[in-house]
Amino acid sequence: MPTIKLTDAAVKRLKRPATGRIEYWDSHTKGLGLRLSASGVQSWVVIIRSLRAGAWKQQRVTLGSYPALTLADARQKADDAKAAAKRGDDPAEAIKAERKQLVDDSRNTFAVVRAEFLEKYRGRQNRRPATSTLEEMTRILSSDDFAGWDDNPIAKIGRRDVLDALDRFMGRGAERQANKALAYSKLLFGWAVNRGIIEADPTTGIKKPGGERSRDRVLSLDELRIIWQATEGERTQLNAIVRLLMMTGARLREVAELRWSEVDTDAGVWTLPAARVKNHRDHIIPLSPPALAILEARKATQKAIATKAKPAPALAFTNTGTSPFSGFSRGKTLLDARIAKAGTELAPWRLHDLRRSVATHMAEHLRIAPHVIEAALNHVSGTKAGVAGVYNKALHLDERRDALNAWAALLMREFGEQSADTNVVALRAVANG
Repeated sequence: MPTIKLTDAAVKRLKRPATGRIEYWDSHTKGLGLRLSASGVQSWVVIIRSLRAGAWKQQRVTLGSYPALTLADARQKADDAKAAAKRGDDPAEAIKAERKQLVDDSRNTFAVVRAEFLEKYRGRQNRRPATSTLEEMTRILSSDDFAGWDDNPIAKIGRRDVLDALDRFMGRGAERQANKALAYSKLLFGWAVNRGIIEADPTTGIKKPGGERSRDRVLSLDELRIIWQATEGERTQLNAIVRLLMMTGARLREVAELRWSEVDTDAGVWTLPAARVKNHRDHIIPLSPPALAILEARKATQKAIATKAKPAPALAFTNTGTSPFSGFSRGKTLLDARIAKAGTELAPWRLHDLRRSVATHMAEHLRIAPHVIEAALNHVSGTKAGVAGVYNKALHLDERRDALNAWAALLMREFGEQSADTNVVALRAVANG
């Protein structure tokens, strides 16, 4: 058992024995040795005295293999093992635990943990995210901007990796998506810390990389008329969706995923189940006559092209017959092109602006009470919480019906599709709630 001063160069020059094994001990770090076997395996070992069964006994501890464990790291591990032994701890158990952690880390890759997170994550009030939110989380966390992460142990992903991924979003001008990527990454890593999968969250302290402009665009009644007129003629799905958004003030996903089983045409209501609602509560939307007409025309279109082999779908809006309508970006581009072709100017707008515009004009033009507007649009705020206390889906239902009928009548007059002297519901009852 020769003792030499081990250096990086000296270790590389050591020859393995023809048979058996040989150990070279380091003159620099007492008790540290490098064991070479005839098979070519090279392992670092350290001899220590540890407390076992009430007595101090000599113990040989294997630290790791060379060259995976460098000389410098082996010396540090040897010192750590000696310190642990002096405290009465078993350094061999600590090394086993460290190796087990390495195995766990290799098993818990980013792709594996991401899949588990998306399956099990619960947010506020211990609820699962809405379907649309979950789809967005999946799409962003699985995007190419996180390239190279899938097979990496999640414990090895650091702050620099996160910043590099965010830079990729920013580099292609996707500032809003970069902010969402950070938000969803924070949720994922925070969940992993809470589950004991990792010890530290690499997103801690990272600020939003992109700027986000607050959306406050309210379309005027003239602008709403321009959009309505642009949806005339062709009975496209997007045209019907835009008109229904305008009539109901519903959220885009709520309309796009509408199922016929949710609509009661006799009662004139559309009942959204909790699973499809942002606040996870059933919600009834009274349907005004124009809103009902839009849906009835859509149903007639579906029935006209249905066959025995391909019956009418359960969804009101669908490209495939089985999944909700998609293609909003292309459809919106075509709609804007029709508006431009008509020679009218319209400042940039988004489909979500319709919901905000409905709420604003209900308040400003129809003087409808705020709590009724919030109930009609299913917007939970301090106003509703204060007035309603515990929410129920039928809250202010009559007032909501009056409000949406009054809104529809106002639009029809503005759009020139109904005479100005049409009897509008008694607004005093709506305004006073």
